Amino acid sequence: LGTLLSHEPRQPIAEVRRIAREVADALAFAHGRGVIHRDVKPDNVLLDRETGRATVTDFGIAQAIEAGARLTLTGIAVGTPAYMSPEQATGEREVDGRSDVYSLGVVAYQMLTGRTPFNAGNSMALLVKHCTERPLPIVELRPDAPPALCAAIERAMAKAPEDRWPSAAAFRDALDDHAASPAPWRAEV
Repeated sequence: LGTLLSHEPRQPIAEVRRIAREVADALAFAHGRGVIHRDVKPDNVLLDRETGRATVTDFGIAQAIEAGARLTLTGIAVGTPAYMSPEQATGEREVDGRSDVYSLGVVAYQMLTGRTPFNAGNSMALLVKHCTERPLPIVELRPDAPPALCAAIERAMAKAPEDRWPSAAAFRDALDDHAASPAPWRAEV
């Protein structure tokens, strides 16, 4: 997916839905077995050359944590800064599947808009933005995107885990829902 996005930054809406659903489905499977990926990003999503089917790869961080390796200490962020959830960015020791939902939301945002929601000159500044700034609403960057799809993705990127979809399966289902709940910061508007 990373290679595809480097050549075609904005993907067709149907492809965004399909790829994001397939990744969410894979994450739901992993989460159901107690495994949190912790590094969901385009480079960790492989697309089958013939079918286009998305496969989530590189569970290296998740496997190391499951094995008890000391990859995380309080205050140390583990993952890829452009796609990290706020709780990862602040070095929370315990993250759950909603962290992967956030990261997949960032990937879906990027597929729809052609850019990641935040850019900064260094990793620390980027992590701060994930914790404190709201991304531009998708509709401002991709006016043809269906409102329910935008709402589903934006809710996935809510700052507080409790404001996101409660699971990757719920996010997967919302990607096709035509009446998805709006993101918390959009609900007030």
